[in-house]
Amino acid sequence: MKRYGRTLGALLILLAVWASFTYYGRRKSREAAKTESKSAEKFLPVNADQIQAFSIKPRDGKEFTCERQGKTWSIVAPDKLAADQSQVTSLLSSLTTATVGEVVDAHPSSLKDFGLDPPATTIHVSAASNPSELTVRLGDETPTGNGLYALVEGNPRVVTLDEYLKSSLEKTEFDLRDKRAFTLDTNRIQQITVTAKGKHWTLVRNPEGTWELNLPPAVRADHYAVDGLVSQLQGLTMQSILAEQKKDAASYGLKHPTLTIQVTGADGTQSVILGKKEGDHYDAMNSALAPIFTLGSDVFTQFDKDAADLRDKDFFSQSPLNSTRIEVHTPRGRQVFEKQKDQWKQTAPGNKTEPNDKMEAFLMDLGDLRASSFPPAHSASLAAYGLAKPAYTFTVTSSDNKTETVEVGIVDDHYYARRSTDALPGEILKSTFDDLTKALASL
Repeated sequence: MKRYGRTLGALLILLAVWASFTYYGRRKSREAAKTESKSAEKFLPVNADQIQAFSIKPRDGKEFTCERQGKTWSIVAPDKLAADQSQVTSLLSSLTTATVGEVVDAHPSSLKDFGLDPPATTIHVSAASNPSELTVRLGDETPTGNGLYALVEGNPRVVTLDEYLKSSLEKTEFDLRDKRAFTLDTNRIQQITVTAKGKHWTLVRNPEGTWELNLPPAVRADHYAVDGLVSQLQGLTMQSILAEQKKDAASYGLKHPTLTIQVTGADGTQSVILGKKEGDHYDAMNSALAPIFTLGSDVFTQFDKDAADLRDKDFFSQSPLNSTRIEVHTPRGRQVFEKQKDQWKQTAPGNKTEPNDKMEAFLMDLGDLRASSFPPAHSASLAAYGLAKPAYTFTVTSSDNKTETVEVGIVDDHYYARRSTDALPGEILKSTFDDLTKALASL
């Protein structure tokens, strides 16, 4: 009994100690939060949506001015340029949410000691606020490298800001200008035409929204390859400005282009022309924009393609592994396979159950039918490829009840295939087709 009493007493003491520590910890957390809240002084007393214009003057660069015009920002001086809306928004967000790290000197005798006379960057802000005009000076980094000296004119004190604000706020005109090489809405592109030495091809989005390669005739395009090209167009940005006006295009090799990319969308047509290659970039211009600029050399690599590189090499749009019915016509006759629940059965010419593993092997080989190359678009008719009367026909019905038919013709030990809706065939490897017929024979 005494032992029980001692144990109970010890537990009560532990509970009391735990409660005390918990209360103390919560109180300290609240005090710390209050202290942190008090110390998080806003550097600039203005909100981003109040700012109507701002000017930036780098220590060793030209001053420029951005102005809010309706819902968008523009560079208005010294050049009239379209602005990169996301870059401007990011800069204003950084400027108006910056907080004071510490007050280094409330009444400095010399601002030169902090790199503030002259400042590394001066930002003048005009806002619909009180005060309506504010000027910020950004100076040197602190000796530890984790802060940046700064002040707001009219207030003598020198404070520190977080070091990351240096790259967020110290911008040039080029940083904030619209650097898109194509300014069309790339989500609404309808046609892409590329011309290079010995190469010319056109991609067209059909009414169903599917991309086709117009050789002519129109053939299915590899949607992965086309998506890659569209993504490149969306991210194609100027690396530098060579000239603000196209006054001497010939000196940049633009009179005899290395590559031309013409893009047509719902809002017009633009062409980007590549000229001379210098180092890791090409001199370039856009037919609808004023400057001559540079683009990374990878743009040439991405678009200097043969038409065959952009053709869809898959004959089936969906994997036969997801099918529920297969109808096969071969020189030996007609066979039909149907999936009933989880079991494959042959329903023609006879009825029998097929081993699922053998059926899956056949379906995998059927899905491996891909074009290894393509005959010239202007070459002979389908009969020349044995496709006027195909030796083999595979009709696949998918689980969503869509049907596709692929035909195979054989001419002089060459094997050609096409989807029944294709105007032109592709050549397939003999070894690939041999694997398919062996898997079929095992059923």
